[in-house]
Amino acid sequence: MENNPIREMIAAFTAGCMDKDNFIQFKDYLLNDGDLPREELGELQNIISMIPVILDLETPDPLLKDNVAKKLIEMKDEIKTKILEDRKKTFATKMTTTSFSDKLSKLNQTFPLEPETKQTGGKNYPDTFHSTKKIDVPTEITQSVAQELRKTAMKNDQPQSLFAPGLQQKQENSQSGNGSGNSGLMGWIALFVAIVLFGVVGFYTYKSVSSLNKRVDELESKITSLRSELVTSSNFVNTYTSIIEFFNYSDVSVINLASTTPEEKGSAKLFLAFSEKEGLLQFKNVKPLQPNQGYQLWLVSKDQSYSMGVFASSGNEYLRITDFPYIPKEQIQMFKVTIESNTGSPTPSVQNYLEGVLK
Repeated sequence: MENNPIREMIAAFTAGCMDKDNFIQFKDYLLNDGDLPREELGELQNIISMIPVILDLETPDPLLKDNVAKKLIEMKDEIKTKILEDRKKTFATKMTTTSFSDKLSKLNQTFPLEPETKQTGGKNYPDTFHSTKKIDVPTEITQSVAQELRKTAMKNDQPQSLFAPGLQQKQENSQSGNGSGNSGLMGWIALFVAIVLFGVVGFYTYKSVSSLNKRVDELESKITSLRSELVTSSNFVNTYTSIIEFFNYSDVSVINLASTTPEEKGSAKLFLAFSEKEGLLQFKNVKPLQPNQGYQLWLVSKDQSYSMGVFASSGNEYLRITDFPYIPKEQIQMFKVTIESNTGSPTPSVQNYLEGVLK
């Protein structure tokens, strides 16, 4: 291609690979009535439009399906891992709360804080709950309780009470039981949701792959059909181009060949160009032949028959004559067609099927 920016822009625009800056320049050039070689643009567009027919369709790599399946399996493993981690965190939290409640319950059993009841004899004693009597508590237990209280206060952000230990222990045991039940229920719900999700993803993946395979098969069938039509069209164009060129000769003669018996309706037309030594033969309504038979065309000159070829007609097509005897046009008496073997005969049969004279 010559070094011309406009021609290069036309080529890029036709192929669809022009960038934004060049497209703006090309658009401004057209809006300002710039000179545009439209014939070259049309030829490039025709060539680009023929690319889908010319190029072969490439089948996707079979590894693509394996990669998609592998990715889905990785997603499944990631979701499973996340669900297991969430369940472990929930279980660890519940276990910590239950452990602290058990320790607190043991402490209350060891050092009860309930008020003393009336003793035998009906004498009333002062309420020891409000007494100032000092109770000796081991340092290890005090430190353990304080540490557990600090951890629980930091997690729940609310103070813990040591009063009414029996009621508190019941509440904590109830909450622990509800938490473990809720944890198990949530686990089953999460597992069910994961199974449903995997089923939906697998179903849509299968549908997508099946749809892609079906689309590929349809495209392959369509391309095969288009190729067949293209071959048929090319053969048609080649055949009728030669026929059109033949009829452009200046000295084409037409000879009508008719049946020799009245009950037969078969006929033929013979087109001869004597200057070019070429000819065409067209049969109409001829009777069917045996598999080993054919129609043989003869040229008769001075009572001598010259073969012009053996033909097998299947319709109204034009059959090209390959054998053209070098006989002057003035010396031709007639043309005739006989039924011979499909390999041809050196002499014609006695009975003529079709015959005609040159006018």
